Formats: sequence, C-alpha cells, structure tokens
Amino acid sequence: MYPSDETPVLASKPGETPVVIPISNVDGGYTGTGELTFHSDHKWTPTPSSGSLLYALEIPTHGGDTYWLNTNLAYEALDEATKERIADLQLITYNPFLRDRNAPRSLYRLDKTIPLISPIFPHPLVRTHPESGKKHLYLDAATEVEIVGLEPEEGSKLIEQLRQHLTQPKFYYKHKWSVGDIVYWDNQATLHYRQAFDPNERRVLKRVSLAGSRPF
Repeated sequence: MYPSDETPVLASKPGETPVVIPISNVDGGYTGTGELTFHSDHKWTPTPSSGSLLYALEIPTHGGDTYWLNTNLAYEALDEATKERIADLQLITYNPFLRDRNAPRSLYRLDKTIPLISPIFPHPLVRTHPESGKKHLYLDAATEVEIVGLEPEEGSKLIEQLRQHLTQPKFYYKHKWSVGDIVYWDNQATLHYRQAFDPNERRVLKRVSLAGSRPF
C-alpha cells in the first residue's frame, strides 16, 4: 500500500513513493545529519506504517545512534487518572512533509483560523496493538498535533505533559550501529530517535517501511 499524493511521506514524489529509501547524508539520500526527534512513521496517514527495517552500510565514528522507545511501557507508567482522561481521545498528527521547513515548528495547532493544507486523519491517542492487544501511547515527541474536541490551551497543556512523561530514558533502548546491522521495529509499539552526527562523515543506511492498518 502506497501513500497518496495528498499524504506524502519521506521521499514521496507525485505518483511515486520508493520502496527502498536511502537514509543517508550523501548521494541524494534523506534525513541529513541533524537530530531526529522521537517519532513513528506515517502517523499522519489513514493507515500508518506497521513496521520498518533499516540496513546499515556505512556508519560514522561518533553519533548517529538510534534509540527506540517502548510506548506500551510509557502508557502503563501513567497514573490511573491520566489513563482515564485520555482513554477515548482522538489525536490529529499534521503532515510535516507539507510544512515549510524554514518556518518555526509548531508542536500544537493553536490557531484554528489557519486553513488546513492537507487531509487529516484522527487516530486514538491510546492505541490498541492489533496483535498483542496491549495499549500504547500513540504520540510523537515533536510533530504538530491537535486533540479532537479540546480547546487549544487545554489540549496543548495535556500534550506537553504527556510528551514530558513519554521521553524518559527508562522507556528507551539505544542502538549503536555496526556495518551490516539490520534492525526491524514495530511502528505500532515504538518511537525512534536519531542522534546528530558529524556532517563531514558518511552515514548510509537503507530503509523499507511496511504497510499498516487503521489504528483503533
């Protein structure tokens, strides 16, 4: 399943999304050398990716490590009052590939008078894994979002609190890459983050993302 032109993802071009994407800072690759905050892939689409794989071909001497965060552990560590408060909330994640990269990044859609530039697909803030049945906090660390039905001030405060909770080191694992590593992760159950690295060094990996289903 490929994303539509209205919901582009990394490396999308009109009518085309490559199957294998070069995650590289050289030779026309994607994602550069800077820090990539905790996120899961394709969350702004109607059927976000179920999982992804990365294959390491060249690795810098320092930096560029990847962290994976267990969103079930993060959910289970919430207090019962917060779990009850967020149980039935729907979250809209806005497509970062339709935003001006040079404009200031918004973490929450506060101004609803600004027209939308893409379709929106609300998904549960607490997602149920389709195989395990476990509950997961389905929220990125820094993508622009909005909670359906809440006023912007209330919604933004709640998201800020959840993000502070979510990104605690006790929830994540750090992977130091070696050439030849192949890592698979479940986008329905984890977030991933990449450290910045020296732009004078090469970092070359290949990524494949797997199709997913509508979150529930």
